[in-house]
Amino acid sequence: VKTILQTFFKATIHILKESKEPKLLTFILKALSKYMPYLTPLPKVATSMLTTLTSLWSASLDSSEDYQVVRLNAFLRIRQLALTQPFPFIEECLKKTYLAYAKRAKFGTASSVTSQLPTLTFMGNCVVELYSLDYHTSYQHAFVYIRQLALHLRTALQKKTPESFQAVYCWQYMHCLKLWTAVLTASLTVIDDNDGDDMELESARPDEAKLLRSLVYPLAEVLLGVARLVPTTRHLPLRFVCVRLLQQLASASEMLIPTTSILLEVLELKEIHMKPKRIKGRSTTR
Repeated sequence: VKTILQTFFKATIHILKESKEPKLLTFILKALSKYMPYLTPLPKVATSMLTTLTSLWSASLDSSEDYQVVRLNAFLRIRQLALTQPFPFIEECLKKTYLAYAKRAKFGTASSVTSQLPTLTFMGNCVVELYSLDYHTSYQHAFVYIRQLALHLRTALQKKTPESFQAVYCWQYMHCLKLWTAVLTASLTVIDDNDGDDMELESARPDEAKLLRSLVYPLAEVLLGVARLVPTTRHLPLRFVCVRLLQQLASASEMLIPTTSILLEVLELKEIHMKPKRIKGRSTTR
């Protein structure tokens, strides 16, 4: 039976890789829902299936409505793998999906708002959903990736070169900050919902969610550092985005995160107090 299952899943993976028709991919992904639990005795095949599903979920070649259905069903199968496969397979799911999101975030620029941003927002919601399945495991991954963002910021503060600034002031970095804010906010919502219940003993899920609460402070420090990294009028929109993310964290965690000073510093920029310059142009005669 194991050999038959292995042949079946390998053939399915091959079809998913080679097929370009969204309707066929959707049909296969929906039909796979009944067979995903049978991947348990085949860890290597399960990893290969996860890689293929992640590629379909994060594909950048097609942003049509039909392919959005493929993305949704690919994510449902990824989520099913995370739930049905024995630990630590969920760690591989969390890692691959976040790295795929970060890779795709490079293309979420202002010029591609209409085409790329909806897909990126959907992918971000998917990552938040995955990181809410196992908060204990999610804490370990979130700690590592938030620390990576902090290291990029520290390098920019120390070197102060255009290259180091560019590593922080880019769309990929900002989308990742937005994602981790959403992940922490979602976990804090679970804690608040549980606190309102009249229960003698709290469930393990809210207790595990409190682990992510400890990451609010380091993420807030990163956001504050990014907002003040290059205090120029050119980067004012980025500063306002950081303030919005900080306020979301403060609202969800019910902590005081001061953002007034960041906004008031805008009024101290020299460009604000400069007199308007007259533009020399060709005079017109009446």
